[in-house]
Amino acid sequence: MLKSKYGYWDVTIEKSGRMKLPAALLKMLPEDDRTSFWMTRGFGKYIALWTAPAYQEQIDYMDNLDEHIIQNRVYRNAFLKNLLAIECDAQNRFVIPRPLIEFYEIDRDVVVILSKGLIEIWSLNNYNAQFDLNPEDFAKLNEKISINKQRKEEDNHVQLS
Repeated sequence: MLKSKYGYWDVTIEKSGRMKLPAALLKMLPEDDRTSFWMTRGFGKYIALWTAPAYQEQIDYMDNLDEHIIQNRVYRNAFLKNLLAIECDAQNRFVIPRPLIEFYEIDRDVVVILSKGLIEIWSLNNYNAQFDLNPEDFAKLNEKISINKQRKEEDNHVQLS
């Protein structure tokens, strides 16, 4: 079976803020990473739900930032704001706190994205507003990213020479 690091799911949450993680998403995670998570503010208009390894990678990144630079402390403190340890129940459900639901304008319909151990929880409206690209715009974005990747690879090759 192909193990993917990425995925997309439409999910409906209960009025209480209780959400069930999709079974297909859980199957993509190592067994040890399926019940305990860290919840933080996202780096966009989403709630971030981190697996333990992904969270540790983020903490390691922050540990390497110079604390004497104010911008680094602001980043760290913004990341830690509303930090919660999350434990799923036997049905793979957890509750999203009301302040985060309100801050991220989450209603009943959400989009869940898996990206290398980070689970993004988006309101359906915010997700569609940001990522609903027509085919031509999507093709242009793909081309731009490919060109930038190629330039970066060429720059790295020149530096190694």
